Amino acid sequence: MRIPRHLERTQACRPTDPGRQASPVHTRRNGPRGLAVAAITAAALAAGSAPALAQPVQPLRPVQHLLDAERDPAGAERVHMSLSRSTVERAINAAESQKGTPYVWGGESPGGFDCSGLVQWSFEQVGVDLPRIAHDQVRAGDRISYSDARRGDLLYWADSGGYAYHVAIYLGDGRMIDAPKTGDHVRERDVTRYNLAGAVRL
Repeated sequence: MRIPRHLERTQACRPTDPGRQASPVHTRRNGPRGLAVAAITAAALAAGSAPALAQPVQPLRPVQHLLDAERDPAGAERVHMSLSRSTVERAINAAESQKGTPYVWGGESPGGFDCSGLVQWSFEQVGVDLPRIAHDQVRAGDRISYSDARRGDLLYWADSGGYAYHVAIYLGDGRMIDAPKTGDHVRERDVTRYNLAGAVRL
């Protein structure tokens, strides 16, 4: 089951026919009513005040992001795009339950994990469907800088071409949990800064 993402970004509506434009409003230039409107407008402009429709439009105030106040059914504050704090903590708990599990290249079960297999499995335990490989997992959320990372965000490392080759779950305070490499096992450790490309908020 995929947890729905709230407030998906959508493209602004645009006409399907680029040749179609809004029609200009045509006003009658003859008749007593048209002359009266023209006279009133001219008098207002001469007096230094423009009609209401000619006044500059004030920009709308930005609306506070709705997610700031959004709550999950249990009343917990949402800290991610669509994941509540309790969901994030349960995913972290799932990952931590696998400490000591050996690294297995391509592994995606408690018999053995690679880095992205651990991330996918941990979030799957709380109903969040993530892609299988690290590079695709990085594209499943919003990329942010490591300095803005919060507990439960994904951290990723990339080569010089920008391809994400490693992923971990951030625990906060410079710590993470991951399946590091062949011969190692799932464990908590300090965040490795070499080739650290940033974080992803799901």
